[in-house]
Amino acid sequence: MISRETAVHLVAVGLAFGSLLAVDAATDGPVPSVPAFLLFYGLVLGGAHFYLAVRGEDGMVPVASRWRYVTLLAVLFSTGAAIAYWGDRTVATVEIESIGTAIIGLTLVAYLLTESIDGYRASRTE
Repeated sequence: MISRETAVHLVAVGLAFGSLLAVDAATDGPVPSVPAFLLFYGLVLGGAHFYLAVRGEDGMVPVASRWRYVTLLAVLFSTGAAIAYWGDRTVATVEIESIGTAIIGLTLVAYLLTESIDGYRASRTE
């Protein structure tokens, strides 16, 4: 029997592919790569976690961890889009690409530390 989480993930992947087809049908020329990437991978990687977090359902993954993961994806995707569109511009004398890379690195380290600490605490209370 298929689990609820697996079913939600399959629906998210189906929506992602459907969104690519819809974007392709709506545009006359080539599909805009960055928005299509963000839409597709946002749905594939975070769609099911976002849905289950909003519903408050925590099967194998706690709801708080789902929210942290969705937040991580939002920061990574928005920073990546900023780098893709404005990476060559500067703020004062620092390129946006350098700032964005630092934000991505710090976000990944913070996420890994937070998940590690939370996982350790959860293992200690059980």
